[in-house]
Amino acid sequence: MTAPINALFERGFSLHQQGNLDQAKSIYEEVLSQAPTHAEAKHLLGVCHHQSGENPAAAKHIESALTLDPGNVAFLYNLGVVYQELGHDDGAAKCYFAVLESQPANLAALVNLGNLHFKRGVFSEALHLYRQALRLEPGSADHHLRVARSLRNIGNSVDALGHLGTASLLAPEDEAVQSEVLFTSQYVPGINLPDLSRRHQEWWNRFSSGPEPIAPPELARKAAPPYRVGFLSPDLGNHPVGIFLAPLLERLRKNKEVEVFCFNDRKTDDEFSRRLRDASDHWHDCAGMGDEALLELLHREQLHVLIELAGHTENNRLPLLATRVAPAQATWAGYVGTTGSEMIDYLITDPFHTPDGTEDFFSETLLRFPHGYIGYEPPSYAPEVGALPFLENGYPTFGCLNNPSKLSHSTIQLWSEILRRLPESRLILKYKGMDDRAVRERVLGLFRIDGVSPDRVEMIGQTNHVEHLSLLNRIDIALDPTPYSGGLSTCEAMWMGVPVVTCPGDTFASRHSLSHLTNAGFTDMITDSFPAYVEKACTLASDADALATIRAGMRERMSNSPLCDLDGFAEDFVSALEAIVGHAG
Repeated sequence: MTAPINALFERGFSLHQQGNLDQAKSIYEEVLSQAPTHAEAKHLLGVCHHQSGENPAAAKHIESALTLDPGNVAFLYNLGVVYQELGHDDGAAKCYFAVLESQPANLAALVNLGNLHFKRGVFSEALHLYRQALRLEPGSADHHLRVARSLRNIGNSVDALGHLGTASLLAPEDEAVQSEVLFTSQYVPGINLPDLSRRHQEWWNRFSSGPEPIAPPELARKAAPPYRVGFLSPDLGNHPVGIFLAPLLERLRKNKEVEVFCFNDRKTDDEFSRRLRDASDHWHDCAGMGDEALLELLHREQLHVLIELAGHTENNRLPLLATRVAPAQATWAGYVGTTGSEMIDYLITDPFHTPDGTEDFFSETLLRFPHGYIGYEPPSYAPEVGALPFLENGYPTFGCLNNPSKLSHSTIQLWSEILRRLPESRLILKYKGMDDRAVRERVLGLFRIDGVSPDRVEMIGQTNHVEHLSLLNRIDIALDPTPYSGGLSTCEAMWMGVPVVTCPGDTFASRHSLSHLTNAGFTDMITDSFPAYVEKACTLASDADALATIRAGMRERMSNSPLCDLDGFAEDFVSALEAIVGHAG
């Protein structure tokens, strides 16, 4: 390599380090025009494109660099990062595997490969990689946080809290860790509504210091239609939040009194994010945007009401809302109960999730819709309801199509009692990650301890949605988990003619099925104790003809119920907005 080329490259590298990406790109390109086999120039040109958000070009240049230097670990790692952002997960995984073959202790590759496995629902592999990272860096709160999230998704929320406790000791000011503590607490049996209220209040007391609010809530009452309403969420896509939100926004779009602003904190694009975008008056992609830039954007839009849909789930923006970005702020649908934030004025709820007498356990004012706090839109491609499997099989088949994180030990003990009482019965469990080795070993092992042979429990992983719904045609009775109840899964089961047996507790998360069953008109599936839950499931399973009758009429009953009255739900939503801004009838 000639001295002039080296000098030119060093100049480009210096500009790159200073953040002058466009100038650095130009110089790297000049280097390559004179030295086409300069591998590092190709690599860094790709890195510049990646840092500029131009990932297809970044991939092309780094791929080219690797043809010149195939084993370069830095090239492989950075190509993995680019592939990961492009959604080329298989390519990214191959890059990280190659990095780890050369450098087994490469923390970044361990974590990124773990993230890929986590995304796919291969929680056992994700947990193994995160634990490797933790062994290499035992004082890292971030590694404890990743281990905890993996344990929660496997269903072991109790051990997850142990790691979160360690993380909170290591990083007491890390708000993400404390939010994960609150979210994971929702899955742990024995943690009741007063416990959750206290924990959320403690979070607020620790993290509420910040800039003074920009405006008191009363300013919202000066608003006049059209009401400028913002929705902020990292889940504006194929996620229960996006699925429930889409039909509402499509109806609000026709209402001249509401102007909808969506702030999309999600990187990936899918059919639901496109549908939500089309239904919005204004759409802002803000994934990767810092709090300061997002705050400026929110202020610029001069919202009357901002509704956040994440609560304490991952990638939330609750610290930003503590500065009061809109005169009136509300939380809805993405979390399960109070946020603890005194800067969030309203929790959108219903009388079933938050009955009279529970007001003191919520920092927000409870804005109760008259029916449900969400409306359900059945998918147009849903299969027809099939014949009752019991009639063909000669035995009842129970099922649960919920996240493995909801399969607490108390849930499995409850279901084991049902299966022991009905020794011919079977159980089907299905969800993303349900076929993961660690999930299977934990669940089947707990059933074995409780006297149920593993060959009576079928565990199925992720499929497309049509196949997911079709599986319900193999199930006679759905069993709701505890203490975190099914939401969308309960609606889907009912739409496919499958009754859902539930036993609500006092927490918001435990009462989803109570709300949906009540609004669909199936209150006889709601029990008030675990013995009653077992008895209800066994009684249903003892009469195939009665089950067949329920199955045959369930879809029609549900379609005519408040749960599926999307126009009525939109009217309730507008009434709620009017109440917030002081223009209620």
